[in-house]
Amino acid sequence: MQTGSSTEAKAWKVNREKAVSVRDQKTAYALSRKMLLLVLCIFILTELPYAKGKYMPGDWVSYSVFRYITSIALDYDYVYFGTTGGVTRYDRFNHSWASPFTTSDGLPDNWIKNIAYDPERNEIWADTYAGPAVYQRIFGEWNAEHDFPEELSRSDTSNIKLPDFFTDFGPTTAGSYWVTDSHLDRYPITNYLRGDFDDELWVGTWGLNAGVASLRHLRLKMLKFGLYDRDVKAILIDGDEIWFGGTGFLTPSSGITRYNRKTKTWEYFSDTHVPFLLSHQVNVMEADSQFIWLGTQKGLACMRKRDSSWRSFTSFQGLPEDEVTALEADGRYLWIGTSRGLAFYDLKSDSLKTIKDPLLKDLYIFCVLSDSFYVWVGTERGVYTLDKTGKTWYRFLTPDGLLSGQVRSIARRSDQKASSGKEQIWFGTDLGILGYSPVSDQRKIYDNRMNFPEVDVVKLVCDKKNVWVATRDGVWKLDQATQIWIKYTTEDGLLDNNVQDLALDGDYIWFGTPQGVTRFFWNDPRLRE
Repeated sequence: MQTGSSTEAKAWKVNREKAVSVRDQKTAYALSRKMLLLVLCIFILTELPYAKGKYMPGDWVSYSVFRYITSIALDYDYVYFGTTGGVTRYDRFNHSWASPFTTSDGLPDNWIKNIAYDPERNEIWADTYAGPAVYQRIFGEWNAEHDFPEELSRSDTSNIKLPDFFTDFGPTTAGSYWVTDSHLDRYPITNYLRGDFDDELWVGTWGLNAGVASLRHLRLKMLKFGLYDRDVKAILIDGDEIWFGGTGFLTPSSGITRYNRKTKTWEYFSDTHVPFLLSHQVNVMEADSQFIWLGTQKGLACMRKRDSSWRSFTSFQGLPEDEVTALEADGRYLWIGTSRGLAFYDLKSDSLKTIKDPLLKDLYIFCVLSDSFYVWVGTERGVYTLDKTGKTWYRFLTPDGLLSGQVRSIARRSDQKASSGKEQIWFGTDLGILGYSPVSDQRKIYDNRMNFPEVDVVKLVCDKKNVWVATRDGVWKLDQATQIWIKYTTEDGLLDNNVQDLALDGDYIWFGTPQGVTRFFWNDPRLRE
């Protein structure tokens, strides 16, 4: 009995150890699966939203012309409009526009041929001229696909007869598939889509943007959004308002855009409809406490902020030439560069005068910077400086020779004043970049033949830490502490590598291009890690 009991005890012990081993293996396997799923979830949440490498959605946001609607789709939260400039989103419940989708967000192309919503997978599809793409909301990114699901497209398929609607402009001819604006211009209706409510109809037009109609009350409300013209050669930030202007890309510009960030409203201006605005072909913009100043191809235009009245100046009023190429306001004077010399407008005496000094006669003026002691003028033949104390002009040269050719941009660090003694002036030239300290006479040289990789500087601006340089082939940022150059292109989020203007906006910077404007969250703490 003892021998049998001992054998059974040993067998029971072995079987128990095996059972425990199997149980432990199963437990370990289950734990490993849970850990794997946890790692995958963390990976999805932390890595997949980086639509373009290290960037998060919203780091790069671009705006273009969204007035031409090609298609409409609808999900639970937004109405999506396919346009010739990307995909726009209207929040149905907050009654406001969300950030648009463009190539900055991963779309293959900005011209949207068709758009659709897949309710089963909660995905938005866009068919572009570079191929279809799908937006997965849970991941926040666009991915290229091979086939567009035409069967999911719903716009222009409701087969209802449109009645005549009333708008804020008056009656329309929607029954004949046209919408008339306040200037009596007609725009064809391209698409319409019934909403989830019987009373709701979403409308797309060719040139007048999108709208929403009430079938019960026969009211059509048009919803402005985006630029009026995609060419952005000049950006002006004036408090809550941002102005965008240009001269046109391939064709002349069709208008000027003003966006109010507080009210989230868009407004457009053109010389056809604004009295005393001689031209909306804009080269430069400037603002002071009373006026918005526009340098156009046909003179100087200004809008008085108090009553939004317009006024224009040409060579008949004293400009050296009608084409205005540079503007700088210093409180007392508005300095005006033209294609044939320099002038200034005295705000106190309301008088316009041309600089008669032979040094500046007939020179093409690229830029002007005014500080407490000097006026710096960048021209086709270098830099000329006005000593405000002695009221004398002289040519400014440095031993390196960088200021002997075209000087297209002059900037001062945003956190410095001339009276501080630490002022640093930066010059963008056809030979490179030069940083100059007037008090110490020290220079920082970035010669494009040696330590600056570009030859075509368009514009530069400075924040507290960096120098930003716009070129025809992207934007360069110089970290002054590390002396490291970083380049930004369409691979990062630009709409176009041809960057025509820069505008600092706190933690953001705006880039103007021929295809629209892009806002970059450059001071995102994560990008500094």
